[in-house]
Amino acid sequence: MNRPLLAVALLTGLAAVAVSVYVAGHPFIPEDATIERDVQGTPWGPLALTFPFFTWIGDAKGFLIEVAIFLGILVFNRRAWLFAGAAALSGAWYEIGIHLVNRPRPTTAQVLQVTEHPGASSYPSGHTIFIVTVTVVLMLCFGYRFLPRRARAIGWAAVVLVVAANAIARIYTGAHWPTDVLGAILIAVAWLTFLLSLRWVSARVLPTER
Repeated sequence: MNRPLLAVALLTGLAAVAVSVYVAGHPFIPEDATIERDVQGTPWGPLALTFPFFTWIGDAKGFLIEVAIFLGILVFNRRAWLFAGAAALSGAWYEIGIHLVNRPRPTTAQVLQVTEHPGASSYPSGHTIFIVTVTVVLMLCFGYRFLPRRARAIGWAAVVLVVAANAIARIYTGAHWPTDVLGAILIAVAWLTFLLSLRWVSARVLPTER
């Protein structure tokens, strides 16, 4: 076991549980509404052009993207298939979350706008779990395979920017509360870091460099 990564997994996992329990007991959080209105009242400029994409990737399209990425990994970095396949199980945590925390989504009476009306529970954000999982898988399975070491920091910066853009988009459209997005990020990070803490999994993705 990689103890530092396991510690990160445990801490983020505990934080995810804490957020989940709090949200379950407090479906409407005033601070959530305040942050959401602030996000929706902010002109995001060119960043707003990405928001429709983060809406589009939901449902079956996200599944097809995952399948395409997995097939690409089988072709270009077959050793990493185990991590990629296990990472996709983050979707199971989403299913568990929406059944345990049946949270209503934002309404126009609570926030400035609701331009997207997905079904199911608001918590956690499935789009966010998907985006975190996919971007990390792409970085680890392709970035660490083909990018020079000096370029990896840029790759991780791109991952953070995509995750942040998605988080803003999910709040801006009124599809989710900020804590829905926060909980989703914590869930995905906890699962992915737990997988990487298992050396027999991470060795296929992060081989020891000589």
